[in-house]
Amino acid sequence: MKRRKLLTASALMAGVLALTACVGSDGGSTGGGSGEPVIDGTLNYAIKDDPGNLMRHLNTSINVSYVYPWAYESPVYFDENGQPQGWLAESWKETPKSLEFTIREGVMCEDGTELTAETVANNYRWILDPINGSSFAGLVVPPDAAVEHDNDTRTVTLTTGTPNSFLLASIGIHPIYCQGALDDPDSVAAATNGTGLYGLTEAVQGDHYTFERKDDYSWGPKGGVNGSTPGVPKNVVVQVIENPSTRANMLLSGELNMAQISGPDEDRIAAQLEPLISDNLITGGFTFSQAEGQPTADEDMRVALVKALDLDSLMRVMTSDKGERAPRMAVLAPQMCVYNAAGENLPTTDVTDAAAMLDELGWTEGPDGVREKDGEPLELTFVYNTRYPEIPSVVELMAEQWEAVGVRTVLEGSSYAAYAERIVQKNASQGFDVLWQSANYSVPNVLAAFIAGPTPPTGNNYSAIVNPEFDALVAESAKFTGTEACGAWEQAEAELYASADYVPFAMHPEVTYAQGVEAAFGNNRWVLGPSFTLVQD
Repeated sequence: MKRRKLLTASALMAGVLALTACVGSDGGSTGGGSGEPVIDGTLNYAIKDDPGNLMRHLNTSINVSYVYPWAYESPVYFDENGQPQGWLAESWKETPKSLEFTIREGVMCEDGTELTAETVANNYRWILDPINGSSFAGLVVPPDAAVEHDNDTRTVTLTTGTPNSFLLASIGIHPIYCQGALDDPDSVAAATNGTGLYGLTEAVQGDHYTFERKDDYSWGPKGGVNGSTPGVPKNVVVQVIENPSTRANMLLSGELNMAQISGPDEDRIAAQLEPLISDNLITGGFTFSQAEGQPTADEDMRVALVKALDLDSLMRVMTSDKGERAPRMAVLAPQMCVYNAAGENLPTTDVTDAAAMLDELGWTEGPDGVREKDGEPLELTFVYNTRYPEIPSVVELMAEQWEAVGVRTVLEGSSYAAYAERIVQKNASQGFDVLWQSANYSVPNVLAAFIAGPTPPTGNNYSAIVNPEFDALVAESAKFTGTEACGAWEQAEAELYASADYVPFAMHPEVTYAQGVEAAFGNNRWVLGPSFTLVQD
């Protein structure tokens, strides 16, 4: 029973994420200061959570993306207009079934070896090798990719049997590790071996990560800084400070140069400091299990359950009333596709209609107010993580709203680590009805792996979602490259939301505030090392 409003590519939102930082005299953004460089200073940067294993090929957590870019680089980066720019690659060619990089000469690894086309190619081979257990196989690097290299021409070529619209956007921004790291991944779990401006000198898990500048670094992206640029920090100390008020106080006191600030403390910080980096994140979303035998495998059941919810109120709780409804799957910059498929196609709140749909499905109200069918109560098991304090509050509110239409909810919250371990088990989707899910990436095809395709342990479709219309439109989109594919993706997501397969309901800006810092690449979370200089307050 589809209730979609199919969109056209012309129904785009007004622009990608706006640059929210001030513009400095060099064209970059500034976190305050006079502009006079601080020579051989230390940049102190606070993040909310420990990154864990620093080997990105093994760690999909967003937390590690605040740490590894100081030491590692990628073939390309995307500017604030969503356009690819060269980095480790000096040129590239892309089709729906192939991607070729020409790697620039003279790039040196932390261990003193020169980066070769073979090493770049070996990164993709390493990810694809099932022995290594990389979650990025099938997410970033297509599982059917064949990888070739030529050291003489410095080229790396990936070809796929299945078309892919966003090969450059997904593979191109993934970090490259040096050969020693690939040979011994444990050696970079709490250390680094990359080509970036900085190398890790000290790692104290849960406390801080100290990086030191490479004075001979000279191969960064055009417009960035190098090892001899005045004001480039001698050291970068990434501190793990979980308490947001502590981060805010340390930033205002000058103990920190950069910090992620959200929640109630953001108002007082925003009144005194400018944002340096601002990026949207899906912070609230959920899926329903479609495993055989689960009541939520029925589309009308899923639609009824969403109609029983006030998604606007859930968004306000999740974002402390500072966010907005999520428009689509991929909101993280650089955004290739911009449209509002979720807002136009998710079932809207209608508690009366939700109750009537449940009646039609045979779930009638029992003597205790809980609906039942054939003597079985309508009881949903909701699995979620407690990484952020807002999540349990939202989940409890959802349970209250479902209770109002006669649905009982069993809440099973756990730490993120326990949650992640549970959902990747074989047949895990048979053990829950609702799953908290809010993944982020800049292109939709990477995120599609979480709501389509193989289930664990061979895939990441945790809720065993099946939507043939979505799959067909995704296949159609693969005939195009880059933004040309966005129209088909918009239609595909419309099918997804109309069927209540995935319900992203909250989007919130993640803001890094700064003082005494200038950024050559402004609002870009992926280019950290060759971007920042320290300036006098």
